[in-house]
Formats: sequence, structure tokens, C-alpha cells
Amino acid sequence: MVTRHTHTDPETWLAHVETKRGEKALPLLRKATHLLTPDFIGEGLGIAHILLELGLDNEGLSAAIVYPMLKSHEIHLDAVTDHLGESNAKLLRDAIQMGALGKLQNLDDRQSHQLENIRKMLLAMVADVRAVLIILAERLWLLRKAKNLSKPEQEKFSRETMDVYAPLANRLGVGHLKWEMEDLCFRYLKPDIYQQIAKWLDSRREEREQYIQTVMDELKSALIKVHIKSFEITGRVKHIYSIYRKMQRKNSTLDEIYDISAVRILVPDIEDCYAALGIVHSMWVQIPTEFDDYIMHPKPNSYRSIHTAVKGPENRTVEVQIRTIQMHQESELGVAAHWRYKEGGVQKSDYEAKIAWLRQVMEWQKEIASGNEKKEKEAPAKDLFADRVYVFTPTGDIVDLPQGSTPLDFAYHIHSEVGHRCRGAKIDGSIVPLTYHLQTGERVEILTAKQPNPSRDWLNPHSGYLKSPRAKAKVLHWFKALDDLQEAEKPKEKKEIATPAVITPESPVIKKPASSQKSRQDIQILGVGHLLTQIARCCKPLPGEPIIGYITLGKGVSIHRKSCNNMIHITESNKNRLIEVDWGEKTSDIYPVDIKIEAYDRHGLLRDITAYFASEKINVLGIQTYTEKNSHEAHIQLTLEITALEQLNQILSRLKQIPNITRAWREAGK
Repeated sequence: MVTRHTHTDPETWLAHVETKRGEKALPLLRKATHLLTPDFIGEGLGIAHILLELGLDNEGLSAAIVYPMLKSHEIHLDAVTDHLGESNAKLLRDAIQMGALGKLQNLDDRQSHQLENIRKMLLAMVADVRAVLIILAERLWLLRKAKNLSKPEQEKFSRETMDVYAPLANRLGVGHLKWEMEDLCFRYLKPDIYQQIAKWLDSRREEREQYIQTVMDELKSALIKVHIKSFEITGRVKHIYSIYRKMQRKNSTLDEIYDISAVRILVPDIEDCYAALGIVHSMWVQIPTEFDDYIMHPKPNSYRSIHTAVKGPENRTVEVQIRTIQMHQESELGVAAHWRYKEGGVQKSDYEAKIAWLRQVMEWQKEIASGNEKKEKEAPAKDLFADRVYVFTPTGDIVDLPQGSTPLDFAYHIHSEVGHRCRGAKIDGSIVPLTYHLQTGERVEILTAKQPNPSRDWLNPHSGYLKSPRAKAKVLHWFKALDDLQEAEKPKEKKEIATPAVITPESPVIKKPASSQKSRQDIQILGVGHLLTQIARCCKPLPGEPIIGYITLGKGVSIHRKSCNNMIHITESNKNRLIEVDWGEKTSDIYPVDIKIEAYDRHGLLRDITAYFASEKINVLGIQTYTEKNSHEAHIQLTLEITALEQLNQILSRLKQIPNITRAWREAGK
């Protein structure tokens, strides 16, 4: 646990550092403290102390000391360079740049992908990972002082921390910072629940400590008897926010959370882990559902440990974690990439590899601080993000693009229609050519025409208009769709088609309307004007759902859900027939939709289902039922008339509340 800093006198704090580091003279840190003015002593030393406990080197600590003054313009960067050196000044430039990004963001109600882009941008903008640590330490120090803020300020500051900074600390493996950040934020965001859990823990603290000590004493005695060479047993209490999250995930009360109190056994070798596990299970009754062997089967982030829960003394549940000392150090220091399984990720990516590299840099810096500096030269963190550029939209969202992307790439990333209508761009308010290379941190505004009119020059690889394959594909698709439409409008001789090009079941063939007739008013064909359209029978899309068009021969454009299996598995040769469509302002009154129900059969089940439809005035076009005699499972398929996606969601939710119904869903198409 990171200790709370109480020293407000620089000399006292320096003496503490000398004792901790085992060094008699710390000239760089002393120079940094000499720059402090009285108003910034507490904050500068407070941030530095947090980083001292994490093992940051002296140069990083000296930068942390003067960072609050530099941020508040109480000292100029030139003065920092003169007193602390150019290397220290570069580190502080990175920290200031990261801090400025946080001010630009209005993080309320951000979508998860936007929050992720902000975290990436924070890392992409720095050349030294120590700058990230300084920002995280400052955030924690300010959270500790947030009790002096107004309630709205506390809530805004806490939401920002929960959205960006705590996950960033998690991803860098700095668990101590993350845990305290989350608890402090939780205290301000949900004070009633925080106090409830805190009081519950405090009311049982003495009893819990006595019980854990009893468990530890019995374990110690048993492990000594089996002659394990050396071991360490500790007790712990979960952090308050972690307890709350577990209660939410398991829909449990405080009394039902197994690992609010737990013990951890650290042993020298893997063999000792399993020996200790055998002792634990021989002493007390195991709870099978709470056992996980992450040594034999590590988490996707390489996290290794054995987790088990048993009915301990007095038949009370207690969690036990068993790992080697090395595994414990890796987990605490971030090498285990603890964030991945907490956030649900399982697939590796270049970005994750960069995060792993940053953790190695942190380990390297710890070795520097202890005097065991590595010989080999490391690449700066910024180089690892050289293949990406992060820019702002006019509303403050962040867009992640390949390095070398242009405003035209940006436009197509926002939406195909924005790209098709793009006629110019502004960067931070100034007009730039469409071939301009975007830089991280810039704000991009696209100037559009009323009608789409892409240029074939954009596809010329030597023109420099487009960098991203995604944008190039959208332009190419626009011209292919346009060519197909022009070809389809040409008069053709009447003949049979040998191989039908329509790949999905369609509604009955409708005679092509006269040229004066227009397409369905509920569908818009983006970028190419009005066309004959029809709803695909295979997936029956509803207003509000993402849709895609497929150009058929003789029947116009067939409208499918984007999740339709026929669209997902379309052959490569037919992909050029796909066209972007959207729901128009006016939609029809009703749409057919197929739903399926699974239930345990009972008398009156079908009656209850149809009675619900009758009471809600929902028209049923067709119904099929089948019951498996052995399992008594009923399978029901219905075709309903629905007005919109929201109504469908309400229907499915209500059906699941009817007794014996286990599932009610709509399939993705045939």
C-alpha cells in the first residue's frame, strides 16, 4: 500500500528519502526542493512521495516535485532546465502535455470506445512513461484533497478519474494507485453505499482480524509440519469499491461475498504451491465453485496464482490465495497485465504489446533507482505509438487513425457520407489541404458540400489523399455501386438468368414501377439517389436497426440487417453489390418480424402468450409449436407485426416474464 505522506518540510522529507534509498546525498532532489515556494511544498512533496513508494528514480521524483509549480505557471520551463537539466525538462513537457489533454475532455457520458481512445492518446503523447506516473500520482494526491471541493466538483473529478486515470493505472500495472483512486472516487460518487460498506467492515473489524489470525496460525502450524522451506502468510481485506463491484456482479449481499477477508500464502516454488493447497484442502472443506488454478491455466494476461475458498474454523467461509514470491511480485508490479482479465479483453494486439513494453520500462526504472541499471539502451515510449495518430473532432471526441492519415481519412472514419461530401478541412481553425498529414492532438473540422461527389483522383496512390485502407475501400465501393446502377438502368434484352444473383430469400417479386415512381420513403440510399427497395424476408429489419443494402438484378435494392447471416457470409465476388443505406425520416406503420421462444411446457402456456399479444393489440401473422416429449421443452416460432425496434425489445422482455419461458429472442437471419 502506498503510504500517506505527512512531511511538509523538504529537509525532513529528504532525510526520509535518504534513509529509504540508502544514499547520503541526493543533489538533484535537493535542487528541486529549493525551487519550491511555500504554496507548493505540500503538493510537490505529496506527489513525489507517492512515486517514491512506487520506486521511481531520483530524476522522476525531482520532476514530480516541481510539476505543480510548472503547471500553475509559477515557474518557467527554462528555469527548470537551468536547475535540473534538459532531460528533466523534457520529462516535464510530457507531463504538462498529458495534463492539458485532460482539460480538453468533457468526459461525461462518454462511450467506452471514446474513453479507450483518450487513454491511448495519453500514452501516445508522451516520450517517457514516467510522465504518465507523475500525472497518475498528481491525480491521486488531488483526490485525497477533494473533500475540500463542492459536491459537483467532487463528482466531476471522480468520474474523470474512474473513466480514464484509474483504468490507465490498471493497464500500467500500478495496482496501488488504482485501488486507492477507485475507493476515493466511489466515496464521492456513491457516498451512501460507500459508508454502508465501510461501517459494515469497521463493525466487524476486530472480529474479522481475530478470525483471520486464527486461520493464519492454524495454517502456519500445518505448513511447518510438512517442512516447506520458507513461507509467508498475510491477511487482507478487499478494497471497498472492489467489494461493491463483486456484489453487483454476483447480485449478492455483503454477507455472501466470500473474499472480503482472505489470506495469502507465499512460498518459494511451484511445487510448494500445490503442497500448500493440499494442506488447505485437508484441513477444511473446499467450496468447489470457488476454485481456480491460474498456475496450471494462467489468465490471458499471464496472471498466475491458485484461488480457493473453504469452510474454515467455525464453519465460516474464507478465501485462500497461494502463489510463489515471484508470482506475487509480478502481480503487484504489473508484469502480469492485471487489467486484461478485469476489463474482459482476451485478444492480443500491437497496442497491448506496447503496454507490456511500458511495464518493462517501469521495472527497468525501479532497477535504476536501486542501482542495478540495465546496460542496453531502451527505445522511447513515444516511438511505440509512431504508427497511430489521435485527433479531436469538433465536439471533443478522439479519433484513432493510422500515422500519415489525412483529413479525408478522418472524414470517412466519421461516416461514409461525410467522406463522400468532403470538400475541405480545418485544423485548429485554419484551412489545410486534403493531403495534409494529421498530427496527434489536433482538432479537425470537415467542410462538406450538400451533395456527395467523390473524386476518382482520391484513389490514385500517388495523390496522397488517402492513407487508411478503410477509407480507400469506401471510395472504391461508391464508384462500383454507381457503375452497377448505371449498368442496371441500361435497356436489356429479355432473357433468362442462368444463375440467380440474388443471394437471400426475398419478398414476392414486385413489378418495377414506372420511372415517375420513387423508392420506399422509409429507406435512404446514401450517396446515389432514389432506388427501388424491399425488405429482405430472411432477417426482416426494423426501424432503428443498422441496415445494409444489396443490389439485386431486376428487384432493386434488398434491405438487410447488418447482423444478417447472409450479409456476414456473403461471397467475396458479391461484396461489391453491398451499398450503404439508412432509415429515412418517414417509416411504415408495421413490419413483420420472426421471434422464437423456448420454455418448459405447461398447461396454458400458449394461451398466456397469445393473451399477452391480444392485450397489447399485437397482430400475430403466424405461429408454429413443437414440444420435445422427453425433456418437455416447448419451441415456439411466431411472426408478428411490429412498429419499431423499441416495441420488439419490450415484447421480448415481457415474454421472458411469463412463467416457464426460459428464452425469447430474434435470430440474425438465415
